Amino acid sequence: MKKSLIILVFAVSLVAGLMTAATAQERKMYSWTDENGTVHFSETKPDGQDVREQAIPQDSGPQSGDNPYATVDSGPSYAEQRREEIARKNDQAQADKVMKSAQCAAWQAEVDRLEPNRRVFFTNEQGETERMDDVERTNRVAELKSQIARNCN
Repeated sequence: MKKSLIILVFAVSLVAGLMTAATAQERKMYSWTDENGTVHFSETKPDGQDVREQAIPQDSGPQSGDNPYATVDSGPSYAEQRREEIARKNDQAQADKVMKSAQCAAWQAEVDRLEPNRRVFFTNEQGETERMDDVERTNRVAELKSQIARNCN
């Protein structure tokens, strides 16, 4: 019986000690209203004020990693990705426009070379110089003008 009484006293003192330690770690918050009706909050007790005291639990304060609004660098945002995509498309469109303009200029130069001349010479696949007859020349001019009309503005 004496042994169980000692264990009981030890358990009660242990629980009381733990409760005292927990209470000592709790922070306190004080609130008061000044003469203008403004409510103030502070962790330190002001002098000469009628204050209301409240306990702040230890785990209720802001902790690192708990902020759902904290910014996490997860790469570019959707808006930035969209701007980059639009810029890339604009660059591609500009390059396509330059290529198209160059192709149209080459076709027009060929028309300008073939149309007024009756004797047109060209180098064939074997590297020999040949003369283009009138039918070939007019067909080639018509084909080039058709390409220009379809593809060039």
